[in-house]
Amino acid sequence: MTKTQRIVYVGLLVVCGVLLWMPLESNIGQQLTSMLTVTLSVYAVLRGLNAVISMAQGTELAIEPMGVGVTLTPGELLDPLNDMIEQVSSVLLVASASIGIQKIILNLSDIEIFRWVLAGISVIAILLVAIKSVSLTKQKSVIRLILILTLLRLVVPAMVLTSNMMQTWLESERQDSIAVLISTENDVRALNKATASDQDAGWFESLSAKLKLTNVFTLIKSKTDNAVTATVYILAEFVLVFIFIPLLFVSIAYKLILGRLSRRD
Repeated sequence: MTKTQRIVYVGLLVVCGVLLWMPLESNIGQQLTSMLTVTLSVYAVLRGLNAVISMAQGTELAIEPMGVGVTLTPGELLDPLNDMIEQVSSVLLVASASIGIQKIILNLSDIEIFRWVLAGISVIAILLVAIKSVSLTKQKSVIRLILILTLLRLVVPAMVLTSNMMQTWLESERQDSIAVLISTENDVRALNKATASDQDAGWFESLSAKLKLTNVFTLIKSKTDNAVTATVYILAEFVLVFIFIPLLFVSIAYKLILGRLSRRD
């Protein structure tokens, strides 16, 4: 190993030693908390819509103006949306679990004694590389070990920063989708309330109320497609942020570590 290479490797090991010792949870934990807040808020919106749709399921509005019978079934209309919401809710629970796992890993990597052990290993590696009498094979082995340890400790923080950045970029579209779902929830809630009050009304009042309900039903029908589209967008965002990106980072880290371990001296 030449003098220049030795200086470069020592400098690299110093940087890795700082990264191995530096506390991470205090810097990255806020991003995880922010992502968990977003996830739970979206989950609450979906469960709220799911609840009002469940109330509407099985509801039938029988209208017979001029002897012509018309039966409206808002529950059947909303069934596909409700099924989609339940599936997305499951994904959000997985996302919440993913955030919890990442936070646990960060907390474990931030244990003080663990950080000092890693820093000590880095110091030993620097000394072994700096000493000329140590064989080149041992020097490369300790360099490889420090690089792998650094990679393992940084993969979760890098993943969190990337996921948080992606979620921030998609915030505007997500808020638009949430607004559509909230609007749909309000319309279905109004339909449920009107249907309940219609049961105690007289014949004429009941007919008048049912005719008004047809307008609400038509409005909900027109919004259903938009609500499904909004739900699909939310599903796509959370799959990207909490499933695809973590799998991508884990795959890259695995290949880098495997490449380092299988590399011959």
